Amino acid sequence: MSLAVILGSSRGLGLNLARGHLLRSSLNVVCASRTPDEAREAILKDLPSDAKDRLTTLKADVTKEASFQELAGQIKEMGEIRTLWNVAGILRPEKNLAQVDYDEMLRQFQINTFAPLLAMKHLVPLLPKQISRGGERKPGAPGGTDSASDVAPNGLALIASLSARVGSIEDNGRGGWYSYRASKAAQNQITRTLARELTLRKVPAISIGLHPGTVRSELSKEFTGGPGGKDGKAPGPGEFEAPDAAENLLNVVRGLTVEDSGGFRDWEGKKVPF
Repeated sequence: MSLAVILGSSRGLGLNLARGHLLRSSLNVVCASRTPDEAREAILKDLPSDAKDRLTTLKADVTKEASFQELAGQIKEMGEIRTLWNVAGILRPEKNLAQVDYDEMLRQFQINTFAPLLAMKHLVPLLPKQISRGGERKPGAPGGTDSASDVAPNGLALIASLSARVGSIEDNGRGGWYSYRASKAAQNQITRTLARELTLRKVPAISIGLHPGTVRSELSKEFTGGPGGKDGKAPGPGEFEAPDAAENLLNVVRGLTVEDSGGFRDWEGKKVPF
């Protein structure tokens, strides 16, 4: 059985990535979050009835390695992972040095940096050793007989980690947000390092960092107003409702190749500097 695994899927972008996988592919989708029952209900809302049979929601605590070990054991019994999405994240922005708090900083690193690394440690061994390539695909249309043809690179497994442009050291022109910026910059290094290991081990997979733009979600509520925005205003440039952000990212990853592994791309597929 070929699987899509999404870590952090109870709301926002992760939830909509799960829905996108169910609608655009024939993969079985495994979603891990702190509230699996709530996540399942929200993911399946208004979806075709066959989606119910392809969705499994599991409980996981991304701040504990034992939780990843348990998750890996459960997933191993189900099949091989074709797409792995590290979506769980936390944002506690500081305006200046005086606002930096050790415990808050540690928590941001636990969720934004350490969790993706532990997910890779325990779940990358469950990637397939060989993947058949599908036929030539037209944009927006599934191709060949590949069950993941519209949500993954052709002939490759995918490890996608949600990063942010503010994690770019080169692009940092405004300062602030010390802990969040640093946690995402460190995550980007992990993404690049995994790409090198996949190449050395000849694993048919790519590791990629993704910037989804500013997503109207609970994570960005202080700035965007959350889902629906502030006072119902239309999204500004680079700002998206969660369903649109998920669609953008799925369109980006399906067109990636092995040469893109270790990179950092935005919602349009453009390169973001490290």
